[in-house]
Amino acid sequence: MYANHRESGFSLIELAIVVTVIGLMLAMGIPAYKTLSQSQSLRGASQNVAGQITLARARAMATGVTQTVNFDASTTPARIVVLGGTAARTWKVPKGISFANASSFNMTSDGRASTSQYIVLQNLQAVRDTVSVQTSGLVLVR
Repeated sequence: MYANHRESGFSLIELAIVVTVIGLMLAMGIPAYKTLSQSQSLRGASQNVAGQITLARARAMATGVTQTVNFDASTTPARIVVLGGTAARTWKVPKGISFANASSFNMTSDGRASTSQYIVLQNLQAVRDTVSVQTSGLVLVR
């Protein structure tokens, strides 16, 4: 009666194989997740820069006061400072993101930019993303 009875459960070898497979999956997945997270942070920062410039344009048109958009890369973290009217507004870029290329410009009350330019952001791995500002006031993330 007891000769045909078999204990149910996992052997030590089966458990070791499962733990090894899970360890290999984690070893491959964590670097990929880190890379994805950093690229999404860069993309989000670019979209936020475009949003800040679009907001400056809307304020210039609504108030009739020229808004000056400055990029301050000398601080950590880098930041955008918008001057116009009585107060300055500041937005800090996320940690690990910096301006590779950016210069100040104005958004005028008719919704136009004083100059067209590319604002280049980069992360710690030197991956870049670009925000384009056209003289018509159109702002695009490329």
